[in-house]
Amino acid sequence: MVNTISTTNTLRKNNNVGNLILQGCKKRTQKIQLKRSMASNEEDLSKKTNTVKSKHLRTHPSTKSLYRSFADSGFSNLNSTIPLPSFPIMDEMLPRTEQELDHMVSQHYILRTAFGSDFSAPVSSFDKKVVLDMGCGTGTWTMEMATRFPNATFIGLDKSSDFPRDIKPKNCYFERFYIDPTEIRLPFKDQSVDYIFQRDLNCGLPRAAWLPLMDEYYRILKPGGWLELMEPDVETQSSSSYEDFLLNKLICAFYNRQQDPFVAKRLSSLMAESGFRRIQSNFQCIPLGWGYDKISASQQLQLNTKNPVRCSEYARAACCHRLEQLKSIQPWFTRENNIEESKYQTYIQQLPTEWFHSKSYINWHRATAQKPYYVGDF
Repeated sequence: MVNTISTTNTLRKNNNVGNLILQGCKKRTQKIQLKRSMASNEEDLSKKTNTVKSKHLRTHPSTKSLYRSFADSGFSNLNSTIPLPSFPIMDEMLPRTEQELDHMVSQHYILRTAFGSDFSAPVSSFDKKVVLDMGCGTGTWTMEMATRFPNATFIGLDKSSDFPRDIKPKNCYFERFYIDPTEIRLPFKDQSVDYIFQRDLNCGLPRAAWLPLMDEYYRILKPGGWLELMEPDVETQSSSSYEDFLLNKLICAFYNRQQDPFVAKRLSSLMAESGFRRIQSNFQCIPLGWGYDKISASQQLQLNTKNPVRCSEYARAACCHRLEQLKSIQPWFTRENNIEESKYQTYIQQLPTEWFHSKSYINWHRATAQKPYYVGDF
């Protein structure tokens, strides 16, 4: 797995900073006209849709006026032509450095090993399906799925253009897209997508944006389409007392920024509230630098193994990923909590040993749900 990660990292480093897929940004005057047209259409359409009872049965006004479906325009009218604002919460905590991009790639393979697959919804075939990877990051999941299912169309959206531009499957498309937390609008028509995959977006979304985003997913999914969400717990399980102190500080920081540090545990309830059915959820314990080969962390915890003498490459990779993640947030964390950087660094260096002896682990949660084929379908 390490060789695979290294190869993928090399490929991504040569191609990860590309221009947008479709060029030809519009002039400033055209942008202003688009915004004015959107505002006018929103006002007109809002008057006409007052009698609509279900929020899932109508197209968002802005989607109808500004955006088109992928099949109609190939994303040529997406808001990537409009300057994208940064989202200070995520940018400040985990800036998109070259090192952080490497972490995204390694995380993909860690999670694939933990869950045993790239997706979990009971889909028999992706043939001629449209699949959306929301918050695609480096595009690793999108490209590997596109390679595996060449007759499907895979679309990756992310606020940064860190995805490949040239070397990618022909059925794989990437576009820069910013989720406005105050008014979420996805660039798809009603019932135009078959499968939606979203992973690790908690640092990029405030608490209030989660339910509106689920509503948008419901709107753009075809009847019978599937939604899959994956998020980690913020806290480390079976951690040391000092790590608990730092994790409590991190949780408080989430709350101060109107984020939900425990959203991973309520993915199913969010799906249900938006009207999804056939909801299934599970989680995997990912060991941080301890554990045997060919046995999951969950099984080892149940067996209460006290003396692990071997450590799988998977567990080592998970340990390194968690460690580097904590290093990445050091500038922000030490500043926010008035902690000396030297003390923080000393603590970080001690963590692998503590994790090994405490058998610490991270829980990753995964939930899938289906849009009903018709209203009242349970």
